[in-house]
Amino acid sequence: MKIAAQEHELKTGEKVLIREGNVADSGALLETVREYVLTSRYLIIAPEELEQTVADEAKWIRELRLNPNSLLLLALHNGEVIGNLDLTGSEEEFEDQSGLITMGMLQEYQNKGLGSILLREAVAWARQNHKLQVLCLQVERANKSAVRLYQKAGFKMEGKQPDVAPEDQVDYGERIIMTLNL
Repeated sequence: MKIAAQEHELKTGEKVLIREGNVADSGALLETVREYVLTSRYLIIAPEELEQTVADEAKWIRELRLNPNSLLLLALHNGEVIGNLDLTGSEEEFEDQSGLITMGMLQEYQNKGLGSILLREAVAWARQNHKLQVLCLQVERANKSAVRLYQKAGFKMEGKQPDVAPEDQVDYGERIIMTLNL
């Protein structure tokens, strides 16, 4: 295990458990991700991109766990997965110094401090990793609370990514790229 499970308190006083995800979490994680993708205005993924199966999710988790540059954190409330953060690092030589962060949570747990907790745990883990030197992420510019969260954690805006969605799909808006040097 890369990190020890820890209980944290949200701004509301609710207790959440933050722990590393494992293959047994595949179904619950996939269900949670599908729910927050379908209810979010800001996620960079379109709902039709969530066609993976529980077996696909298990394979992805297994690969993350085997990669020393990657981490999957789950947030649980009353035993239910309510959010996650994955930090995916490459194992390729000359590419293994950076990691990509993606994060999401159920709508009812947003703006309660859960994102800060997940991000703080992931950054602390990354700083202890002997290879990682920079963390990267993409965020919708319109998602002001997420942008503030990342800036508060020390991430800097590096640029923007053009909208690459086909014209007949969702308008994703402007995505910004942010990085944190470790």
